[in-house]
Amino acid sequence: MKSVLEETTAETASEARRGCACCGQDTHELGKRIERAVDDVKDAVSAKLEEVKFAAQRLLKRGRYVAEDGLEEAVHNIKRNPIGSVAIAFAAGAALGFLAPRVTKK
Repeated sequence: MKSVLEETTAETASEARRGCACCGQDTHELGKRIERAVDDVKDAVSAKLEEVKFAAQRLLKRGRYVAEDGLEEAVHNIKRNPIGSVAIAFAAGAALGFLAPRVTKK
């Protein structure tokens, strides 16, 4: 005599081999299809992340070059026109000194 547990296990195994009742496909085949789909999604996400990483690195390099060029330009302008540079720096400092107490009091 078979136990109830053995009968239930045998019925479940035969149902799994038969497949899904709603669509009639084999569950093993569905599992493989899902696994392939997950692998495809992983590959696509990895490829996109590599593209974004490369673009971010290029953007960082470009930003660094722009900052270096701006600094060189500022140094050149200061050397070419030192009195005007000091006057502009003084005016900017005075404006910030005048506006800072008004902003912090609010």
